[in-house]
This record gives sequence, C-alpha cells and structure tokens, in this order.
Amino acid sequence: MRFTELARLYEVARLGSKFRLSAVTKAESVTMHSLLFPDRTLTRRKILSIVAEQLEVPYDVLASLGDDTASLLASESSASNHTEWSLDDALTVREAIISQSFDYLSLSKQMSEIDARLLWSSILGRTMTPFAFLKSIAPDVSPDIISSSRAFLTDMEIIYALYDDRSKLLDPKKWDEKPNAALRPRRWLPWKSNAPVEMTHYQEIPKGKVTLDYDYENRVVVEMVAGIVTDVAYPDDPELGLIERIKRYAETCEELIAWPLPIPTWQSIIKKEGTVRFPNVGAFAPDDYGGYVLVKDSHIHPLRLSAYRHTDSLELKLEAVDGIDDYIPVGICVVHILSMISSLQFDLQRILGSNTNEKSQWYEIPDDICMVVEIASPFIDRRTGELSEPVYMGLNGDLGVSDIVQYVDLVGVNAD
Repeated sequence: MRFTELARLYEVARLGSKFRLSAVTKAESVTMHSLLFPDRTLTRRKILSIVAEQLEVPYDVLASLGDDTASLLASESSASNHTEWSLDDALTVREAIISQSFDYLSLSKQMSEIDARLLWSSILGRTMTPFAFLKSIAPDVSPDIISSSRAFLTDMEIIYALYDDRSKLLDPKKWDEKPNAALRPRRWLPWKSNAPVEMTHYQEIPKGKVTLDYDYENRVVVEMVAGIVTDVAYPDDPELGLIERIKRYAETCEELIAWPLPIPTWQSIIKKEGTVRFPNVGAFAPDDYGGYVLVKDSHIHPLRLSAYRHTDSLELKLEAVDGIDDYIPVGICVVHILSMISSLQFDLQRILGSNTNEKSQWYEIPDDICMVVEIASPFIDRRTGELSEPVYMGLNGDLGVSDIVQYVDLVGVNAD
C-alpha cells in the first residue's frame, strides 16, 4: 500500500464514513500503526511556531487562520498529483519533521492536500481511534474480541496475533476459559418505555466507579460499585443466572450486596436515591449488555396543573402543551403523602387564594395562570392517552408555559 492510498482512506473516514482497509500485510499494518498512532508528536504551538519562523510571519497571525491545524498546514499543498511515497517513506518524512529537519514550503509542494492532511495529523497525534484501525485490519474478527483483547494486550500485540495466532486474543463469549476477558464493565442501556417485558428485578446501586476483579483462589469474577457487590460470575459455572450466582457468593462473602429484588411499584422505584438498574438476570456474558439503567430525569415531565380537588387525598389534573398555546389533558395524579399535600395546599392558596369549593369538587385553575408541576411517569398509555402511574415530584415556581412538555414529545418517547 502507498501512503496516498492510506491518506484517501483516512480522508473518507474523517468525513464521516467507516475506515475500511483492503487486504494488507502484517508489515503494512505495523507501519500504518506507527503513522497513525505515533509515540512522538508535536504540539500545535510547536509546529506552528516552526512554520511561522520559516515563513517569516508572526505566530499569532498564522494561528488565527484556523483552529484545525492539520487542515491549515495542508492548505499550502496544492500539488495535483499524489505522492509516490511508500508507507516507510512517509515515516522517514515524519521523523524529519519531528526532528525539525524540513522545509515547509518545499515539503508542501510534494503533496496533495489530502496527503498533507494525514501527514500533519500524524505529526499532531490526532488521527483516528486505535480501535477503529484494529477492527479494519481483520473485519472477520468480532469487534468485541478486539475490544476485550485491548484490555490485556498492546495494539501491536493484537496486530501480530491477528496475523500469526488468533488464539492469543480474548473472546468474551469464551470468558470462562480466560476469566480475564470478563474484567471490563459491561454496557448498560438507558431504560425507556421500550424495555423488554421480561424485566423482573431491580438493583439499587450506589454512585461510583464500576470495578471488576478476578479472585483466583475462589475462581470468581466480582463486580463492585463503591464497595458494594453488584454482580459475580463463576467461570466453572458460566450458565448460572444472576440470582443464583449472587446467592452462591453470599454464602462465603462478608461484603455488602446489592440484591436483585422484584420490581415494586413505579412510585417506589422513582423515589430511590441511588442508581436503579434493571439487570439482565440470565447467564453472565461480558460482551452483552448488563441490563438497563433508569435515567430518572428523562421520566420527569413539567406539566400544567389545570385543576385540583380534595378527597381523602389531593387529586391533580394535568395538561401538556399541544402546539403553541393549546393544552391537552394527560391524566390525573393523586398525591397521598401528607407533607406533600400540605406543602402544595399552601402554594395553591398563596397563588390562587382560598378555595371555597366543597370537598370532592374540582377547582378549575384560570387559563391565564400557569402553575407547573413536575410529574414522574414511565410512559403514556396509548390506549387511554394518559400518563401511566404518575407520581407527584413537586411544584416548580421557576418554570412557565415555555417549559411545559409538548404532548408529541411526551408520546414520542414511549413504546407502543
């Protein structure tokens, strides 16, 4: 492969497409890696200072011409023909630039702008991700194998393994043969209303960094967050489900455990202070998602309070914005907690005045008054068009009509 071919592939990737290599030899892969991910680089200030001195222009003038340094330096390369450099030739030129033994104008005239952009990007150490490059070398190898291998092998070791001995790579699907393949945090998807119906349990997880360690003596992988055990996996029994493997671990450990519990009411879930997980209760698989995480803010909606009434509790009629200045009813929320009722009653009386309606009669709030309440709900029930299991979170006096959620947005985040 010639340097100009690599430059064209890099340019396509820079513009948004995937980086794709045709069949390349091991030697070419090693050289490309040295070009794309070099050990020695120059800072923007250093390379622009060198070029400014050669061009006899003030540094500030040159630096003000653009923030994309590689493109700025490449703009002087107007040669219509691409370079005839080999990859090794490009490495030699690169070393000359790093050692400051080059003439900018003379070098620029030898390259097209696309060639020059890659060369200057290499000098700055800003090309692409090593993961994208490694995946492109062997497209027949699963990206998960590349990803898990990078936790234990250098990029160069992975390149040699791809060509010489792929058994050295770590296949997460066979993690029980090499437990170290499981020592990376799994993917957790944000929970939305399209969560699968088979979700049965939740875990309350403290905030903190996820760590995984392998206990060689007891042959168990232990996942922890802030000192709390959140999952374990036994390589000798890779098919064990979440609950079974945590029960086994609890028989011999003394650490606190975030036990998977049956999912309670939505009101109980939304009130949890820690991170709420809906874990995958099946067999442990380091390359699969671990389950779902509840992103509470995405389920809390600012809505207009259109009416209320006192019964044994306090009932609130809720509206979302429909278009620019119309409202559409989205259901009724019942407040049962006495402290919340007292606080809301105080605010209602302060804003609206005394309510002379009899108990159980609705008090309609005038259209020119916009009181915004925050309501937590997992989704809109499309059969009724109303919020499912709404939970009152509070009245927000800092919000107005422009903050109220649009009905189409409320429906748009929910499942069929």
